[in-house]
Formats: sequence, structure tokens, C-alpha cells
Amino acid sequence: MTLTQRLSVEDYLALPECKPYLEYVGGEARAKAVPAWEHFILTGRLLVPLVDYERIHGGDSGAEGRVEFDDDADRRFLLPDLAYYAASRQPRGRRAMTPPTLAIEIRSPDESMGSQREKCHYYVTHGVDAAVLVDPQNAALEVFEGGRHLVFEEPAVVTLESLPGLEFRLAELFAGLDD
Repeated sequence: MTLTQRLSVEDYLALPECKPYLEYVGGEARAKAVPAWEHFILTGRLLVPLVDYERIHGGDSGAEGRVEFDDDADRRFLLPDLAYYAASRQPRGRRAMTPPTLAIEIRSPDESMGSQREKCHYYVTHGVDAAVLVDPQNAALEVFEGGRHLVFEEPAVVTLESLPGLEFRLAELFAGLDD
């Protein structure tokens, strides 16, 4: 859903923080997709390796934090489904958090792969080191990092160059989702 009127950044930031959460793209507030059961399960399963990584390497991770991408030509406020900030990266910004080290998007049934890939590409071209797109419908994970776009399917173990030691085991991640 897109609101019918265009909003200034100040008007967007003055909106109440309630569900459905709103992102700001092209001067419009857009509702994030309402997550399904698979989205809920995958969020928890993806958060576990992030928290484990955080314990060893430091940093902070969490869900749906508002991130400001301060590009005058294409200013956006986005809410990655999950994000991780390395210990060396400060998440606090003036009106929202700064771009994270890692942004993860989990595709909902009503979202197109094209729109989600565009969002991940935007992340990595605007200060995020790596973006991961999780596609529960196809049990696949896509990585956007260092100018590359890689697609992984079960039973792959996915690692990231920018976060050595972080692993996503697809067989465990997607186990039982198609039941």
C-alpha cells in the first residue's frame, strides 16, 4: 500500500510508529508487507546466527529498525527485516539509524522478487556491506555483496566475505516450512 499523498521527510518522520510499518521511498510512505507464518519463523532462525556472531565479534543486531539512506537524489527510510551492525559501525543517526553492515530481507508472498532484489541492490550501493534476500517460496537465499549477486539453494552453507565466520545453513533455515 502506498499513501495517496506525497510527504516531506519531516511529515513521514512525524507519522506514528504503528503497524503496518511504513518505509519512505520517492517521497511516499509505503506500508511494509504483513508477514506470514514463514516470515515469522525465518526471522527467528536468521536471528540466531546473528546473535551468535555478535557474541564472538561484538556489534548489534535486531529486527525492523528504521534506517536512513541520506542520498539527496533518492532519499529513503527503509526497515530491513533484520540488520547487523559491526562493533566498529555506530547505528545511531539523527532521525534514524545509519546503514548497517548487513541487511536481511525475507520475501513475503505478496512481494515480487524484482522489488526485493532492487531493495537489496539499493542497500549495497548506499553503504550496506552485504544484503541477503531470503525466498521461502523457493527455499533460496540471495547474497548481494562486493558487486556480486549470488543465489544459493539447499543444502548450501552460505558465508559472507564481509562477515567472516557468519554462516547460514539453508537446510536448517528452511526445515519444515513446506509442511
